Amino acid sequence: MVYKVFISHSTRDQGLVIALSNLLAKFDLEVFVAEWYLTPGALLDNKISGQIENSDCVVVLLTRDGVRSNWVQQEIGYAIKTNKDIIPIVENGIDPRDLAALQGREYIEYDLLQPRKALIEASSYIKSLKLKKEKQKKNLLILGVILIFFLLLFGGEK
Repeated sequence: MVYKVFISHSTRDQGLVIALSNLLAKFDLEVFVAEWYLTPGALLDNKISGQIENSDCVVVLLTRDGVRSNWVQQEIGYAIKTNKDIIPIVENGIDPRDLAALQGREYIEYDLLQPRKALIEASSYIKSLKLKKEKQKKNLLILGVILIFFLLLFGGEK
């Protein structure tokens, strides 16, 4: 089963995005970064909203540049609207309470001097979300098989 991750970020944070994407790929997760998938002529709003809708979770990189990005703000709003799991990664010195949409949410702290720690924490958490989703699907499948069995077993009796 493919688990899809949308990364919301400022284009100035490409190094961080690449590092996170590489870690997520090791966990067999599919990553979507808007500018990596060019579709000339497509409306960016539609492209990005579609990718958020098709994602299982949204990682939000709230660096100094990310906080100032209008796109990041819009992507957070759309992720909330579509009930996606949101994993904020917040750079030291940024107060996430300044972002009304993320008030009251836990976040992963990102230290410029030790970036790998936050990336590993985020990757591990996302992997746990993937495993949880796989377990839920497996349980639903088992429940469906049991239901079909009982329907076949008792459905013919009148």
